[in-house]
Amino acid sequence: MKHILSSEIRRFLEKETIQYECNWPLLDEYTIASIFRPVEKGFYFLVGNELPEAVSKSLILLNRSNGITLKNDNIGLYLLDSNPQEVFYRLLASLYKTQSNGIISNTAIIHPEAKMGKNVQIDHFVVVDKAIINDDVIIRSHSYIHENAIIGKGVTIENHSVIGAQGVAWIWDEQGTEKIVQPQLGGVDIGPHCILGAGTILVRGSLNENTTIGKSTFLAPGCRIGHGTQIGDYVHFANNITTGGNTQIGNDCFVGSAAVFLPKVKIHAHTIVGAGAVVVHDTTANGKTLMGIPAVETETKLHPSGMPKTKPTN
Repeated sequence: MKHILSSEIRRFLEKETIQYECNWPLLDEYTIASIFRPVEKGFYFLVGNELPEAVSKSLILLNRSNGITLKNDNIGLYLLDSNPQEVFYRLLASLYKTQSNGIISNTAIIHPEAKMGKNVQIDHFVVVDKAIINDDVIIRSHSYIHENAIIGKGVTIENHSVIGAQGVAWIWDEQGTEKIVQPQLGGVDIGPHCILGAGTILVRGSLNENTTIGKSTFLAPGCRIGHGTQIGDYVHFANNITTGGNTQIGNDCFVGSAAVFLPKVKIHAHTIVGAGAVVVHDTTANGKTLMGIPAVETETKLHPSGMPKTKPTN
């Protein structure tokens, strides 16, 4: 388990000019923990207004406006104008954020015409074909980056991923005795600051198109992205999502685990897709929810559960 010093918490709050009130002094050190898995002397954030009974001798980030007065031996670090979850995440990111170490393993195979940016980390047994790898990229072990792939700045590609895999497109010959396979000639373009979970497979574009992933889009482990798929900015895919070829996913969508998209389906921005849904039709407008097999479009709840908070709009 990871620990955090109370001095580190105070230093971060003061550096970020975050206004707070607290019953100092604190313990010197706390265990970083989820409020759903309480430990003694833990450090948590609380967004709601119920604190589990098992939380004890702990420090809790919360907002004064939620009206909670902590009982027993817990200490509240009350934020005046900030979201406790955001502050908690930012604080931990300042201490534990994954960053490239700039080391390219001597077991990696790099094509001589691959273009490498600055501070790139490539771990053991990675293959990089004639691709473009921008600054601060991390490619974990046993991954393969095919020709015509462009990996944006600050992207992380986790273990056993394949970027630019070959898809399969074919027709029967006139006699119906032989499959004629169309070569896959396109590429992959991944925008900056994306995270591709372990075992992600991105099939390259079929002919003159690329399979594209927008900026700050996150794909959890096991996603399978079909040829020519276009995924927008700030999209979140949970585990084991599969898209058919030429699927289009708009900006700011959230897709639950094991959802499947038929080829050429178009999904508007701010769509929520439920876990296990099979999407067979285009959406009709932004901000809808899709659930079921086949997926049915419904209005999105004001505060949908089981997903990150909606990105603020300006």
